[in-house]
Parts: sequence; C-alpha cells; structure tokens
Amino acid sequence: MSMEDILKVLASSRQTGNAPQSQNADPMADLVGSLLGGPKSQASQQNNGLGNMMGMLEMFMGGAGNNTNTSQSAATNDPIMMLLQPYVAKLAEKVNIPNSIAMIVVSYVVHKLLAHHPTSGRDSSAFNLDDMIQQLGSGQLDNKFVENSGLVPDLSKKTGLDEDTTNQAIQAAIALLGQNLISK
Repeated sequence: MSMEDILKVLASSRQTGNAPQSQNADPMADLVGSLLGGPKSQASQQNNGLGNMMGMLEMFMGGAGNNTNTSQSAATNDPIMMLLQPYVAKLAEKVNIPNSIAMIVVSYVVHKLLAHHPTSGRDSSAFNLDDMIQQLGSGQLDNKFVENSGLVPDLSKKTGLDEDTTNQAIQAAIALLGQNLISK
C-alpha cells in the first residue's frame, strides 16, 4: 500500500458522493486499517483507522500543544509518516526548505485532503476538493485557490515560514499529492 492508494480511494469517495452504505465496504478503512495493522473486517477498527491516521498527522503538525520535536521523533518509525517521505524530499528540494518543515507541510496538506473523506470525522470546509481536483486535471492550480482557503496563515504559524514561502510550499505539495487524485 502507498500514499497513492489512499489518495485514489479519497478521489473515488468523492465520485460516489457519500460514505459507503456498509461500514464493511469502506475501502479507506480497509487501507488505513491494514496500514495500522488492524483487522480489516471489524467496523469499529475501520472507523478508528482513519481517525488514528488523522490523529497522527495532527500530532506531527504540532496541534493540541504537542512538542514538535517529540512529534517528529515519534513520526520517524510511524508507517503513515513513512508513506509521506517520498513527497517530503521532493517538496524540500522544490521550495528550498528543510526536510523537517517539508514534512510538516506534507502532513498538513494530506490531513486537509483526508478531511474530505466521508468517514474522517474532520472539518473539510477549508477548500473545495472537487474544485481542486478539476483544476489539477486541467494542469494548473489557480493561485487564488490556496490564498482563499485560509491554509496559508494557519500553516505559516505552525512552521514559522513567511506567508509567501508557505503559499509556495502548499501549492507545490498539492501539486505533488494531487497528481494521485487525478490519475486513475
């Protein structure tokens, strides 16, 4: 399993428009549950799988008063964070930021993307995922998309980057991750 698989399931959930009728038919829960080592067939484990993944991303992003250094060291061996590693190096190089900051940016963007899954239990109102997918499919993400989302000031506070660099980093991370949302 890879981050690409998770993002493709996210895109598929947007096409169906709703959460699955049966909890046992939730492919996101199956993927995340298998990643976290839980049984795939138990609905309670499945629902906790995406929640656990979102929680790990939140912890790493420094939410809820967590110490970022502790979060970063805990993430080193976490299977979810390992899925993000290929994107981190590319983003760090593209935007010329340290890998530790790139990891926070990628975690943040993935968290915002996964919040759009019907079973995430998170607020997905920061931006319109369908509009983002459509823009990426046309080959260009409108600069106003990120600016209007409110993501820049929030992530700028978390990383200490200025807002211009944060905007570039978010745009680049969305472009890197978004290709998996539009490729079928």
